[in-house]
Amino acid sequence: MNPRGKHFIDAVDPDENSQENTSQQQVSDVAEPASAQQGADVDSASDTQNGASSKTVGQAETSAQVADDAPQPADETEWPSLDEAPPQRRRRSQESIKRIKRRRRIRTLVIVLLVIGAIAAAGWGFVNHSVSQGKKKIEEKTEKVIKAKGDTITYNGKKYALNKHMATVAFIGFDNRASDDGAKEGQSDTVMVVALNTDTGEARGIVIPRDSMVAVDTYAGGSFSGQVTEQLCLQFAYGTDGDNSSQLTAAAASRVLDNIPVDYYYTLNIEGVAPINDSIGGVTLVPTQTVPGTAAVEGQETTLFGISAEKYVQWRDTTELTSSLDRTARQVSYVQAFAAKVLNSAKSNPAVLINLYQTMGDYTWTNLGLDEFSYLATTMLEHGLTSFDVVTLQGTMQQGDTFAEFYLDQDNVKQTVVDTFYHPVD
Repeated sequence: MNPRGKHFIDAVDPDENSQENTSQQQVSDVAEPASAQQGADVDSASDTQNGASSKTVGQAETSAQVADDAPQPADETEWPSLDEAPPQRRRRSQESIKRIKRRRRIRTLVIVLLVIGAIAAAGWGFVNHSVSQGKKKIEEKTEKVIKAKGDTITYNGKKYALNKHMATVAFIGFDNRASDDGAKEGQSDTVMVVALNTDTGEARGIVIPRDSMVAVDTYAGGSFSGQVTEQLCLQFAYGTDGDNSSQLTAAAASRVLDNIPVDYYYTLNIEGVAPINDSIGGVTLVPTQTVPGTAAVEGQETTLFGISAEKYVQWRDTTELTSSLDRTARQVSYVQAFAAKVLNSAKSNPAVLINLYQTMGDYTWTNLGLDEFSYLATTMLEHGLTSFDVVTLQGTMQQGDTFAEFYLDQDNVKQTVVDTFYHPVD
């Protein structure tokens, strides 16, 4: 009910309540918040007192009231006098109620917006703090690189200065199936060092073929037993767990790249490819090779979903000596298409990167914390990065006693390191 309308009728004449038409009573009975009811009670009590006093002094002031008959400007914020007809007062009450409700809706909306703004400000404050902490951690790693490598080098008679704003992450593709000889489980099928220049926003991925013959740290019974030269993919199998295996593989990649420190690793289990692929709506690319059991046909654009995405980056024809290199080429095409889609989506919705980081968490081992990830992601977006260059180290594939062996071209390795981590000095 509308308390203001009810009390007003009572104040005019309590005996008239029973004579009111039911439809008129329903019109005046409009729900209103409790605070408005209290205000109505005060106004009604005041009207009752004014009515009583006006009867006492009314006769003495009749001439003054007649002289004051000139029409006055309507004041919608004031209640009409008791001499006005009840229908008009109820009509005024309805208009007043609408104004009050409208003001309260506006006030409620403003409060909600303020609360949302406060929450958003707190959220952005957290993000900014995370980015700031990530920057500090990345810069500390960079200082270690400078101390380890020095400021400058001379290569082919030219002087080069180290880029002092570099972050390096070893991206490792992990396969937990038994290796071909059944001796070791958990090989790394993919090793790519992602180098990001946080000053320019430029990024490059350096792929080291899995069969590259490199210095591998070996362990027996948990104790270091020396280095041997064997396929890079086997380094992962010497670790005691996922994190330890990732650290060993990142260290091996650092040795390949002229001992450029690779402090971060991000290891993805092959089982995570399908769900991560589908979480971004699939990946569209032009296959570099036809893959059996999928829609991937060499040279024909297609969109990969689910198990087809996993097969595209995993399958290889083991009867071919260069099958691992062919697979590497497919993996590079996939990574570039995947990164391009994510980075383009993140331009309008940066949360895409955080959501992806969280989705990948179920299938990864990493020491790249949310702070560092937030900082690197923010840096890429600020510089408008929508794709990045990927190069594969060159060399020669040979058939070993049992398995394929890839021998890196050291001149190509050195040139790649110089081009990625240094700039010429005039």
